[in-house]
Amino acid sequence: MKIRLPRLLIASALAICLLLPQIASADGQNSGILNGSDDYIVSIMEMIKERYRFEVTDSELLEGALKGIFGSMDPYTEYMTAAEEESFYESINGGYYGIGISMSKIGDHIKVTKVFESSPAERAGVYAGDIIVSIGGVNTADMAVKDAVELIRGQKGSRVVLGILRGDLRKQEDIELLTGEVSMRLVKHDISDGKGYIKIASFGGAAVDEFIDALKQMEDNGIRDIVLDLRDNSGGYVEAAVAIASKLVPRGLVTRLEFKEGYKENIKYESPLDEVKYKLSVLVNRNTASASEILAGAIQDTGVGRLVGEKTFGKARVQYIVPILTPEAYKKYSDELGVKIVDASKLLWEYGINPAEEEILGSSKITMGVYTTPHGRMIDKVGLKPDVEVSRDLPGSGIDTDSIENLTVTWKPGLNDEGGDIYYAEQILKLLGYDIDEPDSLLDKKTYAAVGEFQKLKGGGPYGFGRLDFTTQKWLNEELNRLRLENDKQYARAVELLKN
Repeated sequence: MKIRLPRLLIASALAICLLLPQIASADGQNSGILNGSDDYIVSIMEMIKERYRFEVTDSELLEGALKGIFGSMDPYTEYMTAAEEESFYESINGGYYGIGISMSKIGDHIKVTKVFESSPAERAGVYAGDIIVSIGGVNTADMAVKDAVELIRGQKGSRVVLGILRGDLRKQEDIELLTGEVSMRLVKHDISDGKGYIKIASFGGAAVDEFIDALKQMEDNGIRDIVLDLRDNSGGYVEAAVAIASKLVPRGLVTRLEFKEGYKENIKYESPLDEVKYKLSVLVNRNTASASEILAGAIQDTGVGRLVGEKTFGKARVQYIVPILTPEAYKKYSDELGVKIVDASKLLWEYGINPAEEEILGSSKITMGVYTTPHGRMIDKVGLKPDVEVSRDLPGSGIDTDSIENLTVTWKPGLNDEGGDIYYAEQILKLLGYDIDEPDSLLDKKTYAAVGEFQKLKGGGPYGFGRLDFTTQKWLNEELNRLRLENDKQYARAVELLKN
């Protein structure tokens, strides 16, 4: 089976600018050590197989050697197996196989904090606020979230049974799900009080189209003032960051990529925009990194917006994905072509050969370049200093307003109804000081009473006190926006700057 051409092109051509967990690196150089190293490495592997007490295959030794070689450079260069590469692209593009939930550790068990739209979890009736007490019969007490994720995902298309507690903690419901493809939106937007809000989670494959859709909503509503939220955005594709920057910054340089002299020509990315339409306040923090810093740096240098929050991470290194041939494929094409090639993409570009899937051992993610801002600033290990520094502290309740979704205003939950809107309504009410239990997805008697009190304060409830009718949901959404201004000091300062 042949590799699909687009995937190989993507792997070999796209620049990746992403903050990832660091890998230990080693210092030092050796001149001329590569001469005759083929036999040396083979001899090392033979010695290990001869003396190592347990079984180890040639493939395992080879992959271990490659991980060591690529891991000896900077923290962002690494060798990836096929499975690791797939997970890597999923982390950027916001799509993966699973059930479509976010989770956090609450007490002894796992709590669902978000259910993604059109996901297997949503179709099966899992709601934000649900407590997962078991996964496939395995109790989640003392289970880490990462272990729960692995247990739930399993194999593509596999079935998993979640033991759920909802509302009345004495009653457990078992929900069976079939894992499938989950697509997450990378860009979310909102409009309130004559201003726009756009949050970019990652510069993945769909980010540009989603951002353009968000801008269209701004234009359709006459919005020119926008809070652009890049907090906790660890990066993605350089091309995506540049494409978005080209919708915001004036004609001229967005960023410059510089490569090793003699290997690759430097690249200048420029914006073609003749008219700047938007006034921006850009939210950044210590986890704003890499491709996010390309966009933030371009906005800051061109003066179309101000950065608000904390100093950014400081990563100006650019990685490319290089598919690596197996030893057998390496020998095959060396014999056929008379050249030594380990980079599978080079076979495609220079010889028009698309290697078979089984001829690819894995891929290397290797730092090939660095980038600078329009003014030539090199921010690696330095970061971008915000124009207005503001720290952020969560309210005493520990509920982060940024994690609360606006109520959908698409249905009218009543007593004992279940759903994600109820979970977010409970979080808003708890932040407002109403006496409710730990937010879940059940409109129980206590939450029903709290909704009634809120409605009385507002002047009534069209369908009787306690029901989450459309008017009440709109009131709660207005309160959520006010709470964001009150509890999110960075967001509040960004909004204030737009008014000046």
